[in-house]
Amino acid sequence: MLILYAEDDVDDYGFFEETLARVYPVATCMNARNGREVLDILDASAILPDLIFLDINMPTMDGKSCLKSIKTDPRLKSIPVIIYTTSSNERDREQCLQLGAENYLIKPYGLAAAEPLIRAVLQPFIEQGKR
Repeated sequence: MLILYAEDDVDDYGFFEETLARVYPVATCMNARNGREVLDILDASAILPDLIFLDINMPTMDGKSCLKSIKTDPRLKSIPVIIYTTSSNERDREQCLQLGAENYLIKPYGLAAAEPLIRAVLQPFIEQGKR
């Protein structure tokens, strides 16, 4: 399983990778630092990720703009996108879901709280044996 995670904070990305390794160790995770980088990676990739996690607040291109670009591109629109952000703003949540996000998760504090969230999102992939 290949996951692309757009996160500009190195510590948050490391925390996500650590959580992912505990939940689904066979997954591979790539990092983009902003939405523009996500689109560049997707444009250059012959093999597309199985899942994309996007932070909302990033420099250059934010997560909402990136999500909109992904969901309007015929080649990319079927890739599930999960918003993974610190924003608990209900308006952000509604906008992202309307733009086509599969889910909207608020980043928790601590590994113990993050594990069940990531596990719930990945469970269908784990059950399929996605490698």
